[in-house]
Amino acid sequence: MIQLRTNVLDYKKNNVKKNKLTPIMFFLFLFGLTLFFSNPAPLFAQGDYLVGNEDVLDITVWGHDDLRRVLPVSLEGMITFPMIGEVRAAGKTTQQLEKELAKKLGDGFLVNPQITVTVREYKSQKVFVMGQVENPGTYPISKENDLLFILSKAGGPAVLPEKAAGDEVIIVRPKNPTGKALTLEEAEAFQATIITINLKALLAGDPKQNITIRNGDSIIVPQKPFFFVMGEVQKPGKYNLERGTTVLMAISMGGGLTQKAAEKRTKIVREEDGKKTETRVTLETLVQPGDTIIVPESFF
Repeated sequence: MIQLRTNVLDYKKNNVKKNKLTPIMFFLFLFGLTLFFSNPAPLFAQGDYLVGNEDVLDITVWGHDDLRRVLPVSLEGMITFPMIGEVRAAGKTTQQLEKELAKKLGDGFLVNPQITVTVREYKSQKVFVMGQVENPGTYPISKENDLLFILSKAGGPAVLPEKAAGDEVIIVRPKNPTGKALTLEEAEAFQATIITINLKALLAGDPKQNITIRNGDSIIVPQKPFFFVMGEVQKPGKYNLERGTTVLMAISMGGGLTQKAAEKRTKIVREEDGKKTETRVTLETLVQPGDTIIVPESFF
């Protein structure tokens, strides 16, 4: 919408004087854009879309306004249309459904009926957004089905320090959609493909990162990794972990050492395989996610 608004303002600025665009003409221009974006379904060719349960279809029989219907596809995959009764819609493309309805209506009811089927609401194909986004949940796939659009529907990556998003997006793509969200731990059991996306590059507009999302994808935005600095530092606490952070850098983030610090006895408490271990470290040691750096007090 921001880009659209900019384009409209630029259009007005560049063309009002040159082409003598009157206020009523500009209003009609805006009104046309509003109609286009508020009801896009009838304006797109959807012949290759595979209809599914719970999709909502807009069916038009040209020259017969009384037969126009907006119909939800039942959980059994059926729709009910005047004169011909129940018709299976799920599993067919919109073009295939058009041909079938035309054939049935043309069998003793109408002469050479012309039918258009479009998808008004996409509800059968879903993706799952989890992790550090503003509104995690289940979202239907629509005409715009790239990663950036789906993330925007989920409110975008979280930015508050306590739940800030990390630098990557992980997509779990099952071989066969399961109808439920899948975690990384479940990926192998469902023969899922793991796709890793650079979140920073995606948000910066890199088209290579903005991949097409498929039915059944689980989109996971992990939390930004963190570590703790405790003991004899000026500002003990929790800090976001950047790649390549050393113990020295971590201590600096914690405000530096106090006068009582025993720098050479600095240690890291790290959890591995459910067990906590303590390890003496140097200032050049790399910090790992979840580490607790402890600077003890000097005895002297």
